Amino acid sequence: MGAGFIRHESVGPFWLNSLVRCLGDTCKGLWPVFRSVLMFGLLASVTACVTAWHKPEVSLADVRLAGGNLLQPKIKLQLRVKNPNATEIGLERVEFDLLVGDNVFASGQSTTPVTIPKQGEAMVELDARTQLLALLSRLPGLIDSEGLLHYRLKGEAQIRRYGKAPFDHAGVLDANTLKGLGFLRQQEISPKP
Repeated sequence: MGAGFIRHESVGPFWLNSLVRCLGDTCKGLWPVFRSVLMFGLLASVTACVTAWHKPEVSLADVRLAGGNLLQPKIKLQLRVKNPNATEIGLERVEFDLLVGDNVFASGQSTTPVTIPKQGEAMVELDARTQLLALLSRLPGLIDSEGLLHYRLKGEAQIRRYGKAPFDHAGVLDANTLKGLGFLRQQEISPKP
């Protein structure tokens, strides 16, 4: 190379190498600054493209009797999973406890993968193990004056590529739901701290 050119191996794409050759000695000292500004601009544009991820919202949609007997009733729970993100998410597994008062009424898990559309929702149906007999003796004290039973749905969802997302949702069941396990009151309340 001639004396008027910046000595370089290959600093990047063809157009960048040509620009460096054309600038010559007059910009020799500015190359590190130019390179830093270029890299900062590229990094800023990539960072702007990445959107924040929000964990899905899990709530109880329905409770139904699924057989069994008085000693070990089987119930099916339907969970509503809302995806607030701009991309679909893959729900790989859900583990949960349904608490009434401080007592576990039902617990279970689902390992059936579900894809939740972007800014949409999906229903996840699963079988639950109940602790109905242990709860029956305490039930009258847990029902409020309006015949409502306050519950909390606590658990963890395993999201593909994001990991574990805990959830804690509170709501109310009509006390008659425990008799027939067929009616869920849609009124929901925010979780208690």
